[in-house]
Amino acid sequence: MGTPVLLLTGATGFLGQRLLAGLAASWQVVAASRSGAGPDAVVLDLAEPDSVVRTFCAVCPVAVVHCGGMADPDACEHQPGLAHRVNVQAVEVLAELCARARSRLVHFSTDLVFGDEKSWYREDDAAGPLSVYGRTKLESERAALALCPESVVLRVSNCYGRPLGGRPCFVDHLRASLTAGQAVPAFTDQWRTSTAADQLPEVVRRALAAPGLSGIFHWGGADRTTRYQTALAFCRVVGLDERLIHPARAADQHFVAPRPRDTSLDSSCLTKAIGLAPIGLEEGFSALKRAWAQQSHGAE
Repeated sequence: MGTPVLLLTGATGFLGQRLLAGLAASWQVVAASRSGAGPDAVVLDLAEPDSVVRTFCAVCPVAVVHCGGMADPDACEHQPGLAHRVNVQAVEVLAELCARARSRLVHFSTDLVFGDEKSWYREDDAAGPLSVYGRTKLESERAALALCPESVVLRVSNCYGRPLGGRPCFVDHLRASLTAGQAVPAFTDQWRTSTAADQLPEVVRRALAAPGLSGIFHWGGADRTTRYQTALAFCRVVGLDERLIHPARAADQHFVAPRPRDTSLDSSCLTKAIGLAPIGLEEGFSALKRAWAQQSHGAE
């Protein structure tokens, strides 16, 4: 019996790059993206239902890990119709296909399905998205579970990780500004539980290995911090100048898409289910520091 086939959407993105590498030991991963870039990759345009159907039927996957989508909240606010097609309708098609083929589906979602009501959200807390992006992701969760009840919906938060390619994450921007000696404003009134993205391949692997696991699960980081506290922790761990981090208030900004004040995630449910706990910022940033050092050494 050969290695089971897994279809990975959004394979050229920030999450997709590390899932592609991290799942290859257990699965024959078929990388799908709009560009179709990479060896043995396939083209999949989430805005076109026919493209989703063609790709799924050509690959015949045992499992689908769906981390593709329209993830920029401001872009979603500007183009709500496109956001709905990419973030909701594509999931409807994928979920129906998975249900018919009896394929497992892991669908990535976001902490931005929540609003400002509390902290340390659990899976059964009421959602209240403030933005088009958050609303489309909440709709996509409901679609995945309605059409393919055995799906796993994985909500993550403010992901960061090693430089593998795809869209830069917040630590890439932070490091670039700080190494250039530029002051960085960081919000004191926004709380997150930043997800160490390098843990996600193992989280997905364990989720797929648990056939009875289904429903919505949270996977944030171990620490609930403000953006300001996160930036200071980053400086301390990687050895950059904390004095360049200046306190600021999100409430004073004028975002295109509204940003919630606190979307911290309680990940204890999934921790118990798969026997793995989220790491904190110090451990995550230490791993980043080592990766950057190795990258620098390799370039010499």
